[in-house]
Amino acid sequence: MKVILLQDVAKIGRKSDLVVVPDGYALNKLIPMKMAEPATANNKKRIDKLHAEVELSKLADESHFTLALKALTETKLKIEADVNEKGHTFKAVNAQDVALAGKAIGVKIDSNMISFEAPIKEIGEHEVELVLGEKRGKFKIEVIKK
Repeated sequence: MKVILLQDVAKIGRKSDLVVVPDGYALNKLIPMKMAEPATANNKKRIDKLHAEVELSKLADESHFTLALKALTETKLKIEADVNEKGHTFKAVNAQDVALAGKAIGVKIDSNMISFEAPIKEIGEHEVELVLGEKRGKFKIEVIKK
């Protein structure tokens, strides 16, 4: 029986995949547990439309990533932090701080896209990585005294 998966199912497929499974498995487990739905013509059209929207969203995300990375490499983000006499911050600079600093200069980036090699706990210049799937790019931030 052909079904469309509504969620990831181990050893069967991923969400929104069209798969062929034994009739009993589909009728007794997948469909009653809302893990799949029968692959009718209407459901196939809906899933095809969903796949098209996801592809457009991926393209938009990739173009946004490229533009954001270009803007971030052209300007150095400055992040203010409370520091002690030795130049160590009281709190490590995190991805949310970097995202807020980017927003302040007009670059919208999600904190989930930001990656550090190590926690930033000192003032000075540091390298940060922007990640979107397989795409990666590095830019610099500067942690300054408040």
